[in-house]
Amino acid sequence: MKKTFFLIFLNLLINNFLFFNHAVLHSQAEKDDNPNINKFRDIYPDTWVASDGLGRKMPTMDITGPIKKDQKRFTGIFYITWHTEDKVLIEKPYNADVTKILNEDPNARLNAYHKLWSESTYHWGEPEMGYFLSQDKYVIAKDISMLADAGIDVIILDVTNGVCYWDEWEVLFKVMTDLKNKGNKVPKFCFWAFNGQVITVVQNLFQKIYKKNKYDDLWFYWNDKPLLLYNDRPELDANQKGIKKHPNPNFDMQALNDPDHPHFNDPYFTQKFYNDYTDEVKKYFTLRTMWWGYYKWGGKRFIGTEDKWSFGYNLGDPRVKNLPLIELLSTHNGKREQAAVTVAQHPVSMNVFINMGIGKSWSRKRGQPKLNKYDLPESAFVDWLGKKVDNPEGYGIYFQERWDEALEVNPEFIYINDWNEWTAGKYFPDGRGGITRDTTGKSAQWLGRKSPFIFVDQYNAEFNRGIHPMKEGYTDNYYMQMVQNIRKYKGVRPIPINYGYNNVGIDGAFDEWDKIKIEYRDTRGDIIHRDHQGYAGIHYKNNSGRNDIITSKISVSKDFISFYLETDSSLTPYNGNNWMLIFVDIDKNPNTGWYGYDYLLNKEIIDESKSSLMRYEDKKWINQSIISYSFDKNKLEISVPRDQLELLGNELEFDFKVSDNMDEIENPISFCLNGDTAPNRRFNYRFIWKK
Repeated sequence: MKKTFFLIFLNLLINNFLFFNHAVLHSQAEKDDNPNINKFRDIYPDTWVASDGLGRKMPTMDITGPIKKDQKRFTGIFYITWHTEDKVLIEKPYNADVTKILNEDPNARLNAYHKLWSESTYHWGEPEMGYFLSQDKYVIAKDISMLADAGIDVIILDVTNGVCYWDEWEVLFKVMTDLKNKGNKVPKFCFWAFNGQVITVVQNLFQKIYKKNKYDDLWFYWNDKPLLLYNDRPELDANQKGIKKHPNPNFDMQALNDPDHPHFNDPYFTQKFYNDYTDEVKKYFTLRTMWWGYYKWGGKRFIGTEDKWSFGYNLGDPRVKNLPLIELLSTHNGKREQAAVTVAQHPVSMNVFINMGIGKSWSRKRGQPKLNKYDLPESAFVDWLGKKVDNPEGYGIYFQERWDEALEVNPEFIYINDWNEWTAGKYFPDGRGGITRDTTGKSAQWLGRKSPFIFVDQYNAEFNRGIHPMKEGYTDNYYMQMVQNIRKYKGVRPIPINYGYNNVGIDGAFDEWDKIKIEYRDTRGDIIHRDHQGYAGIHYKNNSGRNDIITSKISVSKDFISFYLETDSSLTPYNGNNWMLIFVDIDKNPNTGWYGYDYLLNKEIIDESKSSLMRYEDKKWINQSIISYSFDKNKLEISVPRDQLELLGNELEFDFKVSDNMDEIENPISFCLNGDTAPNRRFNYRFIWKK
């Protein structure tokens, strides 16, 4: 008896140490001197559970192991801000969507002059949040929240073609700062410059952001300095030709000619053109060259060399494909520093060895599957399923191969390509091996056929490198797959265990809940409203954000299970649409109930003290019993008899989710579109209790 009591006491002690108010590890993070770590309110997203649209389960600590501390482990993702405000002016209605064009007439893929081709740049599909622009604060806030939940440490901003998106970056950084100031963890940022007048671009970035310490709490550091991805051979660009002149924006003729000028003879001001990056830049940053994983670049070995990072590997080149995995890695001082994980490669493969393209369904063993009349793969074998499937573009075949390889070689930094690119240009072969925006009547080898046009970077649901959730189709499969693998790379924390009976009255007095220390937290400030133009002037408006759910708790007594919900500000009236719903999955099985949820609390509210418990039966929600609830200001409590939830015994384990003002209860993506949900998107909290 004494031994049993001691073990229970020890478990309670350990549990409280690890999870007391979900604050222990949080406080440790706040004391860390690492500039990449923000002070934040930890919402423990790595303890959330989920099944994605394909039935893949989010790994927990029993699969991943605990947080790995053997080395640095960081993840970064390519983030696009080129969806600029001028895209509002594109001709209405907006029809520049390859997927919709080919669905309407597959013959358009064979005819460069087809009437459905109306623009020079096209979306490969429709984003979940519509054809957004990069200054849309609603979209940015959703992005940053999703990436933080996923475990992304840094967003890598695109300056690869020499274009600086100052206005878009300013909005992005302000939204990130606002989320951070509300206590949320947000990724850091760095820049990636490569083509064009790259020395000039880098100098501008340095002077306008870093030298002025703008948003310095959001800078990503690598080896104790801000990280800058650049081109260490500025005489070469994507075409291996380069730009010979890099204008110096600081050039001052007076500094060249006037001995009394304060910068007289200072090369920083007297050089009309840069010959190299300034010493100031070289000393300020940790610099890494990053480009496509060619075997050679500009006559020199590139892939797998010192300080040469890759944003993907040219697996269409047999020399690259046959390299041992360790030789794909970038190194620094002999350490395994960086590996790339891409969703696909490119519609044109970025090589001269094959013309089929390397899409989302390509694998080392089987290559690129045969394409149908929509330029989508007919079928492909999925290793983790052990079978062939139709329409494989949503299964992440290529993506998982790259993750498996990166996890095997275990670098300090994993670069992921990409988040939200979405658009690509429609180009024409010029007959000399190049491409142009102008129609030429020539053809080129593309996707295994002679084609009068080509797309680069993106094309359709198979040939794109995006992770950003899409509307319909495979929705958020790639996002969920990314989260699954980041967990494997970094490890996760254990799901907390609750112990003992706690009796709480449903009386509007909430002090009793203070003794329950384990909290289930959600992002604060994620009910931002939307009112912004999209492509071709499509106006997006969403005011569904209502009650900002921030904290949940659960109490177990001999006869009842009670839920506590807390919002950031006072609750709205209870007669609002889908007000403060609680979904319960008693068997943790996504294949039973409504997408796993067996019971639903609060869907039909009777009055200010009585609500409903519903169960899912015969493919519909039906009323089961009346239950009690109470709320005051920003707090709500609701109680259910344990036998009504089939949750009896001395040990319990179930999943739950809170949602407010979702539009319709249709599918798990409904949680992602309107109102607020805790935890975010299709994730659930897992409640574990022992008597």
